[in-house]
Amino acid sequence: MKEIFKLLRLTWTQKNRFILALVFILFVAFFTYVFVELIQPIIDEMFVKGPNGGLESGEVTSLFFKYLNVSQEELLWIIPVLLVVVIFGKGLFTFLSSYFMKSIGLKIVKKMRDDLFEQILYQSSSYFDRISTGELLSRVTNDVDRIREAVAGNMGDFLRELFILIALLAYVFVRDWQMALTAFIVAPLAIIPLSVFSKYLRKKGRQNQERVARIFRLLHEAITGHKVVKAFTMERFEHKKFLEATQRHLKTGLKLGLIGSLSSPFMEFMGGALAAFILTVGAHRISRGYISPGEFGSFVMAIFLMYMPIKRISRANNVIQHGVVCYQRVREILDSSPQIREKPNAYPLPKVKGEVKFDHVSFCYSDSQPVLHDINFTVKPKETVALVGLSGGGKTTIVNLISRFYDPTMGKILVDGIDIKDVTLLSLRSQIGLVTQEIVLFNDTVFNNIAYGLKEIPIKRIIKVAKAAKAHDFIHNLPEGYDSEIGEKGALLSSGQQQRLAIARALLKNPPILILDEATSALDSKSEKLIQAALANVMKDRTTFVIAHRLSTIRNAHKIMVIDEGRIAQFGNHRELLRREGIYKKLHDLQFPEKKEETE
Repeated sequence: MKEIFKLLRLTWTQKNRFILALVFILFVAFFTYVFVELIQPIIDEMFVKGPNGGLESGEVTSLFFKYLNVSQEELLWIIPVLLVVVIFGKGLFTFLSSYFMKSIGLKIVKKMRDDLFEQILYQSSSYFDRISTGELLSRVTNDVDRIREAVAGNMGDFLRELFILIALLAYVFVRDWQMALTAFIVAPLAIIPLSVFSKYLRKKGRQNQERVARIFRLLHEAITGHKVVKAFTMERFEHKKFLEATQRHLKTGLKLGLIGSLSSPFMEFMGGALAAFILTVGAHRISRGYISPGEFGSFVMAIFLMYMPIKRISRANNVIQHGVVCYQRVREILDSSPQIREKPNAYPLPKVKGEVKFDHVSFCYSDSQPVLHDINFTVKPKETVALVGLSGGGKTTIVNLISRFYDPTMGKILVDGIDIKDVTLLSLRSQIGLVTQEIVLFNDTVFNNIAYGLKEIPIKRIIKVAKAAKAHDFIHNLPEGYDSEIGEKGALLSSGQQQRLAIARALLKNPPILILDEATSALDSKSEKLIQAALANVMKDRTTFVIAHRLSTIRNAHKIMVIDEGRIAQFGNHRELLRREGIYKKLHDLQFPEKKEETE
C-alpha cells in the first residue's frame, strides 16, 4: 500500500478533479449498495410470495412504506423502475469517475514530461557524460507512459472497485454479521500471496524498464551512427546486439506476465472457495429460519459481486506496481541536482571587454587522474589565442571551463577580473559564442537555425550575418532560400554548409568572447578557405579561443598555447615557438616537411 500512496500523492496534485472523482466513486459505491439491497424484496416479494406476500421488506423498501406510503401492490412495479434508475445511476457515475481520473492522469503526465524536459535541459554536461541518450528517452517516453496507465486508468479502477468492495462488505455485515464473520475467516489467506505478488512485480518491473532503456539506447546509437555501421558492415553485429536485448526484455516480460496472469485466477479461486463455504452455511441458516430466501439471495449476490472488484483490484495492482517502479525511475531525474549551480547571490555579468584569466586551475572529471594541472594564463581583450597539442591533452576541457560546462576542481577563472562562479549562467553564456566540429543544427528552416531562439529578427540582419559567414550564396540557391528545411542535424547540407550556418548563428549572437573548437577540421580545401574567410569576419574585435590541429589556420594568432598532458608546455606566437625546440616545432615539421627541408 505504501507504493500506491506514492501515486496517490502524485494524483493529489490535481486535487480539485481528484475530489470530484472521489465523490463520483462514492456514488458508484452507493448505487452498488442499493442494487444489492433491492435483491431481497425482488426475491421475497415478487417471486417467493407474489402480489399477496407479506414478508418483511429490506431497508430501502421500508423507506417507501414509511415516507411515501407505498403499498405492497405498488411495490411490484416500483422495484423494477428503481432497479433501472440504480443501474443508470451507477453507469453514469462510473463514466464520470473514469473520465475525471483519465483527465487527471493526462494532466499529470503532461506536467511530468514538461518538468523532465526542463530538468534535463538544465543538467550539467557531466550528467550527460554518465547517462546515455537512450536511457533518458526511455524515461521520458516509456516510463511516463507506464505512469499514465497506472494513474489515468488503473488508479481510478483501483479506487472505484475498492469503495465498491467496502460498500458490499458493509452490506453483508449489516444484513447478517454472523454469517459474514464466518465467511471472511478464509479471506485473509489471500493477502499474503497478494503481497508476495506485489513485491515480485516491483522487482521485475524495474528490471523490465532497465531492459527497455537498453533497447532505446541501442536503437538510438544504431540510427545516429548508421553511417559508421554501414561503413564497417556491422549490420549483423548491431542486429545481434538488438536481438539479445529484446530477448532479455522478453524473458522479463514473460515472468511479469506469468505473475500478472496468476494473480487474478488465484483471487477468483479464493472467491470460489468462499462462495462454496457461504452456500453451505446459508442453506443451514435458511432451514433454521434465521433468514429468508431473499435475504440470503441478496447476501450471496453481494458476495458474488465482490469477485469482480477483487479481480479488478488485483489486475489494477499489477499495473500500479509497474507504474510505481517507473515513477521511482522518473523521480531519479527530477530529484537530481545540476552539478553546475549558481550561487544564491549570483548577479548578471556586465557587458565584458573580453579579458580571460586562468588562475591556478586544475580539473578532473571524476576521482580519477586530473585532466588539467595548474593552468595559468591571461588573454587580453580582442586577442586570438590558439590551443594546439596532441588529442586528449586537455584543450577542449579548457574552453569548456570558460563556459562553465564544468567547474574547476581547483583555482578560478576570471572574465574582466570577475570570477565566473559569482555571476549568473545566462549572463555569462550569452557573452560567449561557440562553434564546434560537431555542428548541432535543428530540423527546421535555415532562418530559424541562424536565429536560434531569437524572435522577430529582421531578415536583413540574418542576411547580413549569412554573408559575413560566406553562407548567403548557397542559401540563396536552395529551393526556398532562407525558408528551406535542412533536415535532421542539417543532413540536406554539406559539412561546409553546416559549418557556415553555425558560424552565422554565432555571429548573430555578437559575443565578445568566441570559442572555435576544431571549426575547420574534416573539410575539403575549398570549404576550408570559405570557412577561414568567414571566421576572419567573425573573429574581428573579439577575444577568440581557437582549437586546431592544422597549424596553418592559427599562424596569425596573437598567442599559441601548446597543451600536453594537461599542462601548458609552451606559450608564445608562431615565430617564437618555431625558434624553440619542442612540441610545436615537431608538429609543424610533421605537417610541413617541405619547409623543414628548406630550413635544413
